[in-house]
Amino acid sequence: MSGESGHRVLDHLGLQAREYDRVIRTYIPAYDDMVATVVRWLDGHLPAGGLVVDLGTGTGALSVAILDALPQARVQLVDIDPEMLEVARGRVGHQASRAELRLAAFADPLSPCDAVVASLALHHVASLGEKRALYRRIHDALRPGGVLLVADVAVHEEGPERHRIFAEWSASMQTHGITAAEAEVHFAQWAGEDRYFPLVAELGALAAAGFPRPECFWRHGPSTVFGGFRD
Repeated sequence: MSGESGHRVLDHLGLQAREYDRVIRTYIPAYDDMVATVVRWLDGHLPAGGLVVDLGTGTGALSVAILDALPQARVQLVDIDPEMLEVARGRVGHQASRAELRLAAFADPLSPCDAVVASLALHHVASLGEKRALYRRIHDALRPGGVLLVADVAVHEEGPERHRIFAEWSASMQTHGITAAEAEVHFAQWAGEDRYFPLVAELGALAAAGFPRPECFWRHGPSTVFGGFRD
């Protein structure tokens, strides 16, 4: 969950970068299943030596999962936070020959690639218009047959659907020792920087960006994996 400013991990989540992997599992329901879903959809799809761009890589948890599971894959880890990239560098050391670290923002040009993935990063894109533009840049960077897989939170901005998802999200956090009151404080803090869009809006943005068949690949409460293939 890294984003567009170097202080985001420290200030936004109140964590040191090396604490992230432990704590994120207390915040995000079914986090490991979400990561596994991304890896599963890449498996069997990438060409030999295919390049995966991991946007907002953070500590590199998703990249490491991809490198470990898919021995033919190469991964470019992209983040604007130098501290997080240093943590990621240490994590991918055993796979250094297939990993490249790049200090860059979401708005920077993307490398031509066979897949783009993002885990808990793109909710830092503040507007749907900016997100459509990002999805268009991703679409254009993908080689024919390439895939975008976004693992993130998707929720309506109002209504009973939103209230139920946040209630279940709080309940999940409480199983890790976070009280309901503390969960509400976290939600309020994150709302200052995170922007969650409903899944239908995300899929619409993907369609507008040129993805012909936007799809939800997995969902558990607020945790969602969605994306699409480029023809």
